[in-house]
Amino acid sequence: MGQKGENNRASASAANYVRQAASRAREKDEQLNIIKKTAKEQGIWIEDYASFGDYFSKGGENEVYFSSVKNSVFKLNNFEYAADDVSNFFDRIDIHNELFPESYYEIVGFTENSVGEISAVLEQSYVEAEREATESEIATYMEALGFEMDYSDSFKNDRYYVFDAFPNNVLMGTDGRLYFIDTQISRVK
Repeated sequence: MGQKGENNRASASAANYVRQAASRAREKDEQLNIIKKTAKEQGIWIEDYASFGDYFSKGGENEVYFSSVKNSVFKLNNFEYAADDVSNFFDRIDIHNELFPESYYEIVGFTENSVGEISAVLEQSYVEAEREATESEIATYMEALGFEMDYSDSFKNDRYYVFDAFPNNVLMGTDGRLYFIDTQISRVK
């Protein structure tokens, strides 16, 4: 295995360790403090988030940077949509990667974003998009995965609930494939 593969495996292992450490706390603030402390101990705390590339955009939970060198986007996720437990965030990333491997997220470390919020650093390959996907294309794709439409942007099956699947969060790649780059996912309870 090359150096890059070894580094990816090491950072994935360290990120998993951080995840496990944070899961032992009950309060979200305590979990975030544990994430920062443990990420520093594991060598995956990143001081200079600007090194990821050029600022690209900001949404409800992510600051996004584009790296032309790596042809990737780096998302600094502030855990806002994890509600009261950051475990929800890690679970959502796992489910996303299971359902949408073509737009896989890799947790490469942790940092503070531009407003000082503790954030996970996610790397995702940049998608060469022809356009945004249509609602019909998204629905057809999700139905092929065994989901049924709940609302125009929401789909569910017996295990998962995928929402925020609007056309601006799902791209039609130049290769003719759909890329789900920024949806929300939870387990059905």
